[in-house]
Amino acid sequence: MKKVLKILSIILAFILIVLLGVYLFVLQYPELKDDPKVDKWYRVTTDEMKSSDGSKYRALFKKGSENKVIVYFAGGGVSVNEEMAREETYNTKRISIDAVANLTMNMGGIATATDDNPFKDWTVIAFPYATGDFHAGTGEFKYTDKDGDEKTLYHNGYTNFTGAMKEAMEHAGIDNPDAVLVTGYSAGGFGASLLADDVFSNYFPNATSKTVLADSSLLLNDDWHSIATDVWKSPKHISDRLVSNNITLDSLTALHEKWGDEVNILFDSSTRDGDLAKVQNYFDTGNMETDEERADIYQQKLKETIPKFKEQAGAYLFIWDGLPWYDDPRNLTMHTIIATPDFHTKFENVDMSISEWAWNAVNGKLEDYGLDLVDKTYPSSDED
Repeated sequence: MKKVLKILSIILAFILIVLLGVYLFVLQYPELKDDPKVDKWYRVTTDEMKSSDGSKYRALFKKGSENKVIVYFAGGGVSVNEEMAREETYNTKRISIDAVANLTMNMGGIATATDDNPFKDWTVIAFPYATGDFHAGTGEFKYTDKDGDEKTLYHNGYTNFTGAMKEAMEHAGIDNPDAVLVTGYSAGGFGASLLADDVFSNYFPNATSKTVLADSSLLLNDDWHSIATDVWKSPKHISDRLVSNNITLDSLTALHEKWGDEVNILFDSSTRDGDLAKVQNYFDTGNMETDEERADIYQQKLKETIPKFKEQAGAYLFIWDGLPWYDDPRNLTMHTIIATPDFHTKFENVDMSISEWAWNAVNGKLEDYGLDLVDKTYPSSDED
């Protein structure tokens, strides 16, 4: 019996050592220093960078072999009022930042170094999402939690962004890239729209190719300006752009007005995005649920918005369907694509993938795909 217990203790010790090694060398990346190695991930942090609960925040950095840069904003919900602050829908307590970042970096999307990824050799500056503010806040939001306790939610996204960019520019030798792509999915797509001008103006003004890609980032709310100013405490140069109910369109329109054709603007969405339909329902009715009727509403809002993206922001769009919303049997479509292996999926109706579309755009070939899908009729799942 003692021999068995000894063997079990050795096995347990070995497992603990392996888990510690995984945490230290896989889930937790080493700190960024001068002259980072190519293809190695590092964490980037400062004393001012923090998550919504006040804990430490870190961005991620990987030096590529090509002189090209992706600034990449992750998604994960939004907090616009006290009720949503209590829901903790912004990736800070449920899963550690390192675990989320590791998953994002390695699940087959735009930041994963797979052979089919045309961006695999680019430098990546990645921002995990842990602040509930579309990466655009600088303030402290006081609220009462479900137990009646007074809490503070740190909308620190913009502070995290500027701190990490400063560190990356000082240590990584990336001040003069040939091409820059600012992108993000879901909340990160909104963040890419809001912060693209900061990226191009303050860090990479001389890049020959400048592109922004907002993935799955359409929510209409009449209060976006007041949310940015009063809840997130976003910088004035960001909140001043928000003049309508469409935060993405306003941000991309301002970008286009400033930079013209020097910046390529891309937007993609599935036709009946299940997650965005759910949040849009909350904005419209206060009810955080979704169904096929809400998907119909999202599809209609997307249809009405496309001409505005084209005319006001000079954007090129890729509208897609055919990928289910998780395993939901209803006619709702997948939310976000650039962080997943489906980034490389070629859609049969247009014989094009999102990765090819984005790659063509950064190389000067700009086209729309799938716009006719907003007129597609989806039968009720009850009729299938």
